[in-house]
Amino acid sequence: MTVQMPATDTFNHVRVSDGEHVGYIHFTQGGLFVPFDLLQRRRGGPMDLVEAEELLDGVGLSMLAKAWWLDNGDGNRVKVRIQEVHRERLTVARALDDLSGPVAQSADLRATITVSLPTDRLHESA
Repeated sequence: MTVQMPATDTFNHVRVSDGEHVGYIHFTQGGLFVPFDLLQRRRGGPMDLVEAEELLDGVGLSMLAKAWWLDNGDGNRVKVRIQEVHRERLTVARALDDLSGPVAQSADLRATITVSLPTDRLHESA
């Protein structure tokens, strides 16, 4: 089961080195911070702000370069690549079998699916 990212007291984290949005940080009532990646997956327990920022900086956008499995609703999974991530949703495209070229050419952009976030339908490919 996915731990849902709190809607309140959660702010975007932008990596200072390049200005990329790389996740979210939730400010707890106890004064600590919980990091969530772009897919709203909890990436650690409560910690100080610098630790949360460093953790998310390290995760970065690496998830966008990977192939993923998406539950398609009929008990099967389809291999996909993440195309866009927004706070409420993400768009994936069916991954092509030949993943030897550039990432942008490894997905069928005619076969995109929008998935609401958070989601339990997306799984990391081994």
